[in-house]
Amino acid sequence: MSTPNIFISYSHDSDEHRERVLGLSERLRADGVATILDRYVNGSPPEGWPRWMLNGLDAATHVLCVCTETYYRRFRGQEVPGKGKGVDWEGALITQGLYDARSVSNQFIPVLFDRADEPHIPEPLRAQTFYVLDSEAGYQALYDALLNQSGVEPGTVGALKRKPRPTGRPLSFDPSP
Repeated sequence: MSTPNIFISYSHDSDEHRERVLGLSERLRADGVATILDRYVNGSPPEGWPRWMLNGLDAATHVLCVCTETYYRRFRGQEVPGKGKGVDWEGALITQGLYDARSVSNQFIPVLFDRADEPHIPEPLRAQTFYVLDSEAGYQALYDALLNQSGVEPGTVGALKRKPRPTGRPLSFDPSP
């Protein structure tokens, strides 16, 4: 299995939220998972932010979408003009990626820091399992999914236990006198 490379899509709701997202990225990196996050860019990327986002999404094996009310509004393109253009752009690219995949993809993963944000998962992402990162167990579930090691390993399929079935008798008639 190849090492996951994770793009983190999020909205800049507050300084506290930005730090929490950075903390998630750093935890994943400490646990051996490469992450792509805007906070790691010094100033502006040479190719500009739109192309940086496009290239990051292309390079990612998975995209974590940190869902909040603000993220939802921006993902849907419903933010006031000039604000939240990054998530607006990423939302369009993610939606297009799902459209191109005919909605059959597990690349885009909704992540919540608070279960109350569940209604703010954008519609194109609602078919996917989401992860609530409010505990170590929540983080571990996400981590296991990223490494394709979640769920239970199925047991061996044994031999069928066939039994003989009763047989019928053919219809017969008494000979005519």
